[in-house]
Amino acid sequence: MKNPKGRMFEVKAALSPGETVALSGVYRVVHAEHRADHEVVAITGDILPGCRMCKAEVRFYLERTVDYASHDWDLAGPLGISKAASE
Repeated sequence: MKNPKGRMFEVKAALSPGETVALSGVYRVVHAEHRADHEVVAITGDILPGCRMCKAEVRFYLERTVDYASHDWDLAGPLGISKAASE
């Protein structure tokens, strides 16, 4: 069921180091004052790391989900018989 923001599921506002990534995507990383925000890619199942400088104060915010190639059904699912495979 969709929530009021149109998402099919609820996404936690901020993730902390040590948490497991539930959704592959681009995350905005917010540090504790020593560095500007930046983006990283995190894959489902990854454990989010701490920062070398601000340790556990760093936070991760999901900007947009993306499919990881090896998790996408059409790319990683069972292979069909193709002309190239039969040659």
